Amino acid sequence: MSKKKRATNFAMQATILAAASIVSKLIGMIYNIPFANILEAEGNGYYGKAQTVYYLILLIATFSIPQAVSKIMAERIEKGEYKNVKRIFDVSMLYVFAVGLVAAAITYFGAPYFVSPSAVLSLRVLAPTVFLSGFASVYRGYFQAYGNMVPTSISQVVEQVFNAVFSITMAILFMRIATNSGNGELRQMYGAAGGTVGTGVAVLAGLIYMAIMFAKNKGELKQRMSEDKTADVLSYKQAVKLLLMIATPIIFSSFIYNINGTIDMKLYDAIMIKKGMAEEVFSAQYGLYSRFYLVLANIPIAMAAAVASTIIPKVSAQHASSDIEGCRRSISKAMQLTMVLTIPCAIGFMVLGKAIISMLYPTLSTESVNTAAGLLLYGGVSIVFYGFSSVLNGVLQGVGKVNFPVISASCALVFHIILLYVLLKYTDIGTLSFIAATFLYVFIIVLMNYWKVKQYLNYHVDWKNDILIPLLAAVIMGIVAGVIYKVVGLILSGVTGTYIGNAVSTIIAIVFAAVAYGVSLLKLEGYTEEMLMAFPKGAVIARVAKQLHLVK
Repeated sequence: MSKKKRATNFAMQATILAAASIVSKLIGMIYNIPFANILEAEGNGYYGKAQTVYYLILLIATFSIPQAVSKIMAERIEKGEYKNVKRIFDVSMLYVFAVGLVAAAITYFGAPYFVSPSAVLSLRVLAPTVFLSGFASVYRGYFQAYGNMVPTSISQVVEQVFNAVFSITMAILFMRIATNSGNGELRQMYGAAGGTVGTGVAVLAGLIYMAIMFAKNKGELKQRMSEDKTADVLSYKQAVKLLLMIATPIIFSSFIYNINGTIDMKLYDAIMIKKGMAEEVFSAQYGLYSRFYLVLANIPIAMAAAVASTIIPKVSAQHASSDIEGCRRSISKAMQLTMVLTIPCAIGFMVLGKAIISMLYPTLSTESVNTAAGLLLYGGVSIVFYGFSSVLNGVLQGVGKVNFPVISASCALVFHIILLYVLLKYTDIGTLSFIAATFLYVFIIVLMNYWKVKQYLNYHVDWKNDILIPLLAAVIMGIVAGVIYKVVGLILSGVTGTYIGNAVSTIIAIVFAAVAYGVSLLKLEGYTEEMLMAFPKGAVIARVAKQLHLVK
């Protein structure tokens, strides 16, 4: 495959995975509206605490598997060693089986130590989900190693659809069970536990889909294995050692990179208790952060993570063949795509945050809406830096520098904890402390990882194309969004109710903002015709853009 075709395929696969992340997150955001309203503020706090610990355990147990498997397999695929690809796959399945059992046991029996009493049931329900997640991770790593992001993308959407349906259904069912059994005061606790059942059903659905897709592709792998003349086939012991060498540093990196969420929760709970605040009060406030701010902020962050997942096998294969220039080109494309996706989201949250929260969660009090909107306003910058750091982490893992992200994340974590403790202890800004500490955390990671990538690969960020042009286009977008929202709001005032007026104004503003951003990005030459061709249906997009004189 030519370099141009490889670059095009990379951009297309990254776009497919990012698009799937957008779709799945949007589904999650939509179902979260009735789900959050059903659980109410207190139930959202319990659910958020259980999910925070669940994701941390998941990160330790299985998050590293797709990256490790895709990296190791991509290097073998580049050399045509398909027997070794199969051996790595088999060993990976055994690995997640053993680790999954241990992680599930820790989740169930350790729940009373990880979360407050009211969230224990929710976390324990997630124990089987922890076990199942590892198998789906191996399948994803396998397909990503071949540069095929479609199965991973579809599985994400499948999971989110099942999650939406069963989380709401089971939350309602569990709350009715609590009421009918005479435990009406525990309705929120039972509802949160019911919601976590939906998470398990979703993971099972995604796993079944990935297994079916693997079965369909198994014949092709067998054919390639029969043609493989590789003499040096890895033993099971060598494959295990190789997997552990790659996966272990990624596990530590992922653990440290994400442990801040759990630390935030535990510090917040402990300090708020010492300040004399009731559990239901600070749990409700934490729910605004975890279930409203993070749900929205994770949409662009997930898109950035999708791009990072795509770049690992790509850079691994290029690095294995000593194509350093190719590595730099892949990094540049990944960085540009990430910034194009995350910067407008950050600006959009800053401008329309309050309007979006009011539209999505009409039952929230005015005070709660203002709190959540404030988190979006001040947390926007961190979203961009998370995107930056995701790509840099992916690059370092792809080129074998898997230990350095552990070092950078560890250093950043120390400063994060110190700042968070000081802000929670000596100020009254509450959950805004999370925003400030998280920004410092991710900023330090970006500085250190960028220095390492620059040193090792002589890579330099294209500040104009990667940062300045998307930022200028996003600022124009933000101005358009703000003006359209105000104008439509004035037109509808007195004609419709407050909620309908806000919702219509917000939706119209978002549509105009998207158009303004796309046009501004093209007019500022942030994207050329060749780059547009790399997207799915790129020929159609490029033709329309040329007809509108948006590209040369």
